[in-house]
Amino acid sequence: MALKLSRTAFKRLCLLPLVLVCLFIFIYYQIANMYRNVEYKGNITVVQTAFDLFKRQPLEICHNIDLLNVGDPEGIELNSYPQLICADPGFQIEENNCLFYVIKTLKNEWSLEDIAERMGCQVYSLLLIPPHQSADAEEFTPVRNQSRFIHYFRLNERDSVGHFIQQQQQQQNQTNETFIDYMMIRMGSGQSEWRIVSDLAERNQLDRVKHLSMGVNLCPDRSSFTESHFQFVIDVDQQLYDRWDMKLFALANDEDTFVYNPVVKEETYCASQFSWINQRFRRIDDPQCQLPGNDSQHTEPVTSQTVALLANR
Repeated sequence: MALKLSRTAFKRLCLLPLVLVCLFIFIYYQIANMYRNVEYKGNITVVQTAFDLFKRQPLEICHNIDLLNVGDPEGIELNSYPQLICADPGFQIEENNCLFYVIKTLKNEWSLEDIAERMGCQVYSLLLIPPHQSADAEEFTPVRNQSRFIHYFRLNERDSVGHFIQQQQQQQNQTNETFIDYMMIRMGSGQSEWRIVSDLAERNQLDRVKHLSMGVNLCPDRSSFTESHFQFVIDVDQQLYDRWDMKLFALANDEDTFVYNPVVKEETYCASQFSWINQRFRRIDDPQCQLPGNDSQHTEPVTSQTVALLANR
């Protein structure tokens, strides 16, 4: 009798994990269904338009696209998207005569800086520290030695990146003809990257940027995202296109973030890598200028006179 009871207890014990798994799945779907029934009270058009950014098809405005860094080739992790560059005339990055800016919150991810250093580029790596952690600055000291190519700086996340770049331009005796070959913004907070781009625009720094790469995160589980923020994202994105002639030439969606969005009530991407190129740098003799996809009204060869005019707008 005792043997039969122990076998019964053993069977029940084996069934326990299965019961727990089933219970977990049940609770998960109950919570999911609860969010599916949430009614959004704001302007659904604004939110939908913001998420439609992830559905865009990049313009076919670049003949030659090269891989710049050695991050995850499949681009699965947000911090390891492949960094792409356009190698068409006017956009090439000249080794030993190039300038990079890397703006990020990741303190120990150096793949892009290392690649740029091997190319002989000067790299300014700006580590933006969240305000609530600025007091513990020691924790955010990069674990890497500064070299004659890589220069890292700690900034408060609310500091003006555009102002910092202006200061560096003056200290290094750089002129408006000193272009930034590549700028990557990788914040991961969903809001800061758009504020940084807006700040760069206000200080006329986007005229100097050939390639702009930005990790975009609008995942709906972030309660700080408001309708006004989504409108801000839309406005900044449109300004890149209309005012600064930045054209989206590559977009890599994070497959892991194709999730159900309770606001727009459909599955949407919410994290991606956006890559723009500044059409002002395209050479006028480039046949690509004649392609239907390049509808820029401002395309012209970049000369010192052109840059001076742009800087003095």
